[in-house]
Amino acid sequence: MRYILCILIGSLFISSCSEEIVLEDELQIIEIPAGFPAMDIPVDNAYTEDRWILGKKLFYDSILSVDNTISCASCHQQELAFSDGLVKSKGVESRMGLRNAPSLANIGYHPYFTREGGVPTLEMQVLVPIQEHAEMDFNIVLAADRLQKDPEYVKMSNIAYGEEPSPYMITRALANFERSLISGYSKYDEVINGNSRFSDQEEIGYNLFKSER
Repeated sequence: MRYILCILIGSLFISSCSEEIVLEDELQIIEIPAGFPAMDIPVDNAYTEDRWILGKKLFYDSILSVDNTISCASCHQQELAFSDGLVKSKGVESRMGLRNAPSLANIGYHPYFTREGGVPTLEMQVLVPIQEHAEMDFNIVLAADRLQKDPEYVKMSNIAYGEEPSPYMITRALANFERSLISGYSKYDEVINGNSRFSDQEEIGYNLFKSER
């Protein structure tokens, strides 16, 4: 399971809370960063390049919102560690949400999802923003119907999941892509892996962080 994830297209470095996600200029299979555990992947949604590409396209496409105005990436922006930097995120028609958009860094390691923690899988979590009134405000079945009218999505869905666009495909493709958003190249990671050193001030802060003071 250690060689199943891929990293994003586009050269970009983003940081949040001393974490960085490094995005390379080519799609490639990578090993999970040193110090990270193997990731649990559902048997029915094992990583493939075709599924990742389909999930990435859906992530950046506003086609999943009721009025075609916002996408997943609207609230999970690469330059903000896949968050939006707002206290409360806005959905379609600028509707004010009840919470902020959390970073998606290492989302594949989360044991449960949403603020209440009542959603057990990433695939199920995908349904929440699509159908939430203050977010995308769409019906997942109607979203699938919309995708079925797009020849490119029909082709990509059949290649990736062997079926026409469906709620099953939407949730799994998005989850497949989101699991690839792994941090692991921050200054802290480099120090722990013996590839860098803390500055004097960072060393003091690190020791204080570990202490019981």
